[in-house]
Amino acid sequence: MLVTKVDAARRQLITAIRLFFDGGDPVSVYSLASNAWEIIDVLCTSTGVESFSKQGRENLPAGHTLKYYVNEPCRNFFKHAEQDPNPNSSVELREADVAAILFLAVEDYIRFRQGGPLEVQVFQAWFIAVFPEKVTEDDSTAQSKLEDAKLVFPGIATLDPFDRIEMGRKVLESASKDAQLAADPKTEPSL
Repeated sequence: MLVTKVDAARRQLITAIRLFFDGGDPVSVYSLASNAWEIIDVLCTSTGVESFSKQGRENLPAGHTLKYYVNEPCRNFFKHAEQDPNPNSSVELREADVAAILFLAVEDYIRFRQGGPLEVQVFQAWFIAVFPEKVTEDDSTAQSKLEDAKLVFPGIATLDPFDRIEMGRKVLESASKDAQLAADPKTEPSL
């Protein structure tokens, strides 16, 4: 089986999103999403795509890199033990960090590919609906996405975290049966 960089990123991202909405292991979700993000980020940079990551880099404090924030402390902790071989070492993985790395990878993927699989599209709308305060008020495109997301996920921002994720799972399940959405040229195949 030949796997391109885009295939690798897409497969890891789809798997991470499915795990997320199925209430799967957050360490696995974070690891898969950050792996996908790293590939997508390099592809966006090398092709000149105006990615969300690029915009984020412009707002970081001097001397800080976005890769540092993605890799530290969780991603490197989950991948490596050379620096700290103590089996009782621990790191805090916050639910918000899992959703944030997923969104970063999703948003960059959509900008790079000008579309994406159903999972990617649903997660983008879910995140925007759950965190409307993160949407830039003076960006008409972002505001339009927020309005669309509110239609798909009505009232989600007021739900508890479990119910938010459950609503995302149900919308993803429904979207997977939507022939019109699957036929859209911006919708890429899922796994």
